[in-house]
Order: sequence, then structure tokens, then C-alpha cells
Amino acid sequence: MNFKLIEVAIGLIFVYLLLSIFAMVLMEMISTFMRLRGVQLKKTIEKMLFNKDENPQQINAFYLQPLVLFLGDDVSGFEFLNKIFSGKNSKLPSYMRNEDFYTTFLTFINNGEFTESLSVIKEKIDKASLSKDTKKHLNFLVEKSKGSIENFKTEMCHWFEECMQRANTWYSRKVQYTLIFLGFFIAIGVNGDTLRIIDKLNNDEKLRTEMVQSAENYIKNNPEVPASAKVSKDSLNAKIAKEYDNLLVDSHNLLGYESNNLTLKNFNMKNDFSSLMLKIFGFLLTALAVSLGSNFWFDMLKKMLNVRTLGKPTQK
Repeated sequence: MNFKLIEVAIGLIFVYLLLSIFAMVLMEMISTFMRLRGVQLKKTIEKMLFNKDENPQQINAFYLQPLVLFLGDDVSGFEFLNKIFSGKNSKLPSYMRNEDFYTTFLTFINNGEFTESLSVIKEKIDKASLSKDTKKHLNFLVEKSKGSIENFKTEMCHWFEECMQRANTWYSRKVQYTLIFLGFFIAIGVNGDTLRIIDKLNNDEKLRTEMVQSAENYIKNNPEVPASAKVSKDSLNAKIAKEYDNLLVDSHNLLGYESNNLTLKNFNMKNDFSSLMLKIFGFLLTALAVSLGSNFWFDMLKKMLNVRTLGKPTQK
């Protein structure tokens, strides 16, 4: 078994994991400030209930229901950031329980008053400014409930839950696309060129051994991939600085530019155009790897370490 090849792969995967974790920390902050989850939730509810072309303001009326308003909070602990991001996405809730949606919907169609009378609900559905397809589906749920309000509530909650599962898929896809761009800029910032990393790991036995040992210690100390912490006033800058320092330290300075050469000379821009193209290609490979997410590389790293362990001879 070619242990050198396996160790190079382990070192590369470990670097991808570190970069992915750092990218997810930044992505979490971007998502928090831009209210990406809240925007996706709002779009999903609008798609469920209304025809955007016919009733573009109905979703805003739905979000004016007290229960929805109470679910939102400030963007962050920074007052100036709250003012910057206090536009149309201000205090959008990022999550809504099935029961909250059910209660809010019945209150919305009944002019602010909650009702659980199926006959009243059916009458209000027909008069509400909902899309035709939504009315058709809701009437189907009323008929399917067979006169039981509990059955209707169950069907409504199940419908909302299914839509939220699809919304999570849409959001994950958007995050993955964003991570490609974010990963590319991170790769440039830390000199995370995949081709360069492979070359250094292949030619430096000491570095390769240190990376494998760090990977083993990381898996040992982290049975599961670390979750992204929530953004707070006191931890914003500290969280970024800490993750960046961990990125450089855990990679044993495999990442980063030399302190005495931080210019575009690294790219040989004037002398060798092909070197520049290879450098950009290496950055793109890293960006694509980062977009796969930390969970993917965490699982891959554990598998590769198991392969290396099982392949080791028990005797010299």
C-alpha cells in the first residue's frame, strides 16, 4: 500500500476541512447580517399562499401578524449594524414552527381573529386573497379532514413541514454556490492553492508527518465536526481572528504567504503567464472543495485515517 499517497491525501483533506470550517464561520455571519434564512422562509410562505403577480403585498400583511413579528430579533448586538440592515429584511424570523404557521394563517384569513370552526375556515379561505392553487389545495385539506379540526391542523402542519424541507434544500444550494465564491477569495487570502499544497506535502516528509498527526489529534478531540457559533457583539471579531489563527497553526504554516513576499510576484505575472493560470486553477480547485462543506471533508478525513490505520503493518 502506498502510504505516502495516503498521507498526502490526508494532509490535503485536513486542509480542506480547516478551510471549510473557516468559510462556514464567515457564511454564518453573512447569513445572519443579510437575513438569508429569513428571506428564504418569507419567499417560501409567499409561494405557498399567494400569487406574487396578483397580490404582491399580501405576504407583508401576513408578516404583520403579531406572532410573526414576535419571532424576529435584531441582526446583531451592534447597534450600527442593526441600523444598516434595518431595511425590508429587518427582524425577519429565520424559523417558524408548524403550529405557529397554522395559528398565524387562521388568524390572517379571519381578519385578526383566531377560529377553529371548519365551516368558518372554509368560508374565509374562499374569500381570502390567496392564489387559486392554494385555495384548491386548502379546500382539499378541509375535505380530507372529514369534519375534524384536529385532522385539519395535522394536514396543515404536514404541508408546511414538507415545504420547509424543500426550502432547506433551496437554501443549502444557495449556500453552496456562495461558498464557491467565498472559498475562492479565502484561498487567495491564505494562499490555499491546491496544486501547491499537494506539491509541498509530496516533497516534505516532515510536513506530511506533522499534518497526519494533527489530523489524528483533531479527529480524536472532535468526535463531530464543530458547529458554527452564533454571532454576538463580543465574539464577532474574536471569532474570525480565532478561526484564522487556528487555520494557520493547524496547517503548520502550509497555508499563508511568506512574510517577505506578499506581492503579485508570487504569481510570476510578468514572467510566466502559465504559472498565473495554474495558480488560479489551484485556487478554483480549493474553492470547489470548500463548497462541499465541512461535514463532507470531516467524514472523508475519518475514512482516510481508518484506511491508513488498517493498512499499517503490525510488525516491521
